[in-house]
Amino acid sequence: MSGATLIKILILNKDFTRTITAGIIIKGTSLMNNKKFLLIIQALPLILPMNIYVIGDWLGTGVQWALFRYQQTYLGTNLIPVTTDFRYVLDGIMGGRSGVSVLIWCAGAVVLVAALLLLIYALSLESDPRWGTYPPLLSILAGILFIISCIVQYGVLLHSQAGFSIPIGAPVVVILGWYLYREQVKKEAAPSDMEDPGDLE
Repeated sequence: MSGATLIKILILNKDFTRTITAGIIIKGTSLMNNKKFLLIIQALPLILPMNIYVIGDWLGTGVQWALFRYQQTYLGTNLIPVTTDFRYVLDGIMGGRSGVSVLIWCAGAVVLVAALLLLIYALSLESDPRWGTYPPLLSILAGILFIISCIVQYGVLLHSQAGFSIPIGAPVVVILGWYLYREQVKKEAAPSDMEDPGDLE
């Protein structure tokens, strides 16, 4: 399958991530008490395609996930982990806007992994639910960093001489993060609403 064909398939199925998001919201707030549900949702951005991109005038195409990217060019097909891109920048092989873009993307990947690890820690602190709001906020930050990375590389309109980008997954990460944060805040506020007003005097 060529890179162009792969991109067309993903573009035609771009409603896939929207469907996932809608399905999650339909499940309702009750699922916020389900640890497996929270872990799955927090891990979901690690397997969703974040970005589809084209290099120059179709010199190459690729699909980018948080921790790696699949790329096809005239040099061949490669599966490139984010650590390799980071090493390219450190070694001076990749610089300029591309280098800055890679560093921002790496930062987003680190934040996203940190959000998952923090959620695992937060779920072990059932007596302190305030920790539950931190992972969604980190997810929002990660999604914003991914979008900024695309803008740095391809411009504000995500289209330039360098090629173009379609960040299909990054906005979903932001939306999911905001939804989980909002529901977590509601969950924390619920017990206080049930307190006896006399206790507040």
